[in-house]
Amino acid sequence: MKKHISYLPVLLLFTGILSLFFPRCANIVPPAGGPRDTIPPAVLSSDPPNYSTNFRGSLIQVEFDEFIQLRNINQQFIITPPQKERPEFRLRGRRLYISLESDPIPNTTYTLNFGEAIADLNEGNILRNFEFVFSTGDVIDSLNYSGIVLNAFDNTPVENVTVMLYEELHDSVPYRRIPLYANRTGADGKFSLNNLRTDTFKVFALADVNNNYLYDRKGEEKIAFPDDFIFPSPAAQDEIIMPPDSITGSGGTEEDSVPDDPESAAITDTPDENMSAVQDTTVLQPAIDSEGLTPLFGFPQDDTLYLFGEETGRQYLSRTERAQRGKLLFVFNLPLRGDWSIEPVSFEPPGEWLITEKSPRNDSIIYWITDPETRNTNNMRYLISYMATGPSDSLRQVTDTINMNYTAPSVSRRQAQAQESPPGMNIGFSIPADGTQELNKSLRLSFPAPLSLIDNEKINLSSSPGDTWTERDFNLIRDSLQIRNYMVETSWIPGANYRLEADPGAFTDIFGLESDSMDFTFTTREEDHYGRIILSLSGISGDIIVQLLNDREIIQREFFMAEDGDLVMDYLQPGQFRIRVIFDTNNNGKWDTGDYMKGIQPERVIFFRDIITTRSNWDIEEEWELEFP
Repeated sequence: MKKHISYLPVLLLFTGILSLFFPRCANIVPPAGGPRDTIPPAVLSSDPPNYSTNFRGSLIQVEFDEFIQLRNINQQFIITPPQKERPEFRLRGRRLYISLESDPIPNTTYTLNFGEAIADLNEGNILRNFEFVFSTGDVIDSLNYSGIVLNAFDNTPVENVTVMLYEELHDSVPYRRIPLYANRTGADGKFSLNNLRTDTFKVFALADVNNNYLYDRKGEEKIAFPDDFIFPSPAAQDEIIMPPDSITGSGGTEEDSVPDDPESAAITDTPDENMSAVQDTTVLQPAIDSEGLTPLFGFPQDDTLYLFGEETGRQYLSRTERAQRGKLLFVFNLPLRGDWSIEPVSFEPPGEWLITEKSPRNDSIIYWITDPETRNTNNMRYLISYMATGPSDSLRQVTDTINMNYTAPSVSRRQAQAQESPPGMNIGFSIPADGTQELNKSLRLSFPAPLSLIDNEKINLSSSPGDTWTERDFNLIRDSLQIRNYMVETSWIPGANYRLEADPGAFTDIFGLESDSMDFTFTTREEDHYGRIILSLSGISGDIIVQLLNDREIIQREFFMAEDGDLVMDYLQPGQFRIRVIFDTNNNGKWDTGDYMKGIQPERVIFFRDIITTRSNWDIEEEWELEFP
């Protein structure tokens, strides 16, 4: 008999010995999970089928190819025509159940637009602007109105603006009626209202802060409107995919009605047990643009609407303050138009006792009390009169009686001891100490209170290209508007060191406070640091305002022109700039917003085609032929 010898122990021993001489050279890595899912949910079927006619039920079921979630459904979803009660939405598995809580209007085409509310459950991929369309009559309305909403001042697209169509054409309808059709703009500012009936419509766009489809927050809500009524266009037939049993045409009758007050819908968690099964019917949808954002029906933009905020008609005194004994602050909600005055009621001051300072926007006034005895009066009552803008934009005089009382702040004993020493005058400068002064600007000094005396003999400006300091001629000019600001004006030497010195008492304010000694040093910029833009403008047919903006949209230069010509924009920092033109139709030197009830559009604004990049010691020449948009 042969013996069977086992070699397994030998093999294990040999393997162990080899592992001591050969270290591991690879780690075991689990297989990757594959690329991230970026595909939004797709509709498989619905009951009734999309674009159905003679709809009689109250329940719609839509089945998707994956589990979905609803995001911000109350903000994203729009049904047109709007219903008095918004639909309710329920999710079960891959199905969405839509329950209509109000009876649909007979012979009317309804469009249910979900905006960006539908997304898949796992990755959150959004099915944008899914629309479900049905008609309670024999036909599906097929007309279309589309376009884009832009901010009127900077021409940027505005998202989430509700564009509304009304069958009633009078001007007051956006204030008191909800629309017949509505849809919202996407992130690109584009909108499309589909399945419209044949009719003439009034258009009104609204940044609706309270989501009630009404323009009831003037001053808070922004609006846009075209100059004329619109007539929706028929969609190109080769761009529309419709169910074979659908009939294109116009639906709806003169009996259509619009409910007055929309209400928010509630999302419930459990579906109705009596819901019917979803039919295995393929849902066919309108053509979608290349980015999958908005149904375009093969049409170009029909309209561009410019969004703006109206100035509120009611003007009022919004705030008063007396934080210091000698400083009275009055703040208004709007810039004042016309004259204003202040008259004491509870006391009689001497002849000259006030200095008036107004803000650059002319919406606040500071009265500085120069008379010491009057300043020490704790309780004051004034009669203030100003010209206010009424609801009809007419000026009327308003008179208010205002108490301006002063209460000294409570302080600790240590604070009181510190206040026994005379306070110093804090002088502000437009550049930091040892900073750089631009050659085309003045050095600005700011004081906490208006000055009553400047001793020029105690102030000296000197420069030094090297070690030797030389006195320089200069003028100290008070700003005509901001009376606490003074400008040091001189011919700056490029690349030089400067020193502004002042002896104690050089400046005295209206409260008798004197300045301490001052020694402020700085350096001027080199001439070849700057770039220059030479812009040749043509096609000017009225008053325009040309503004040069930096990369933070801050105005660097402003020019007023009424005819063709060249603009030289010099002393520019190296960087990126944009050029804006405002068509100043009323020739008041500023951009004006619109007025809906007067039919006035906001003044149009256009931008130069390119962003201009300036470089040191470099000239850039550009030509711009203007066309009024």
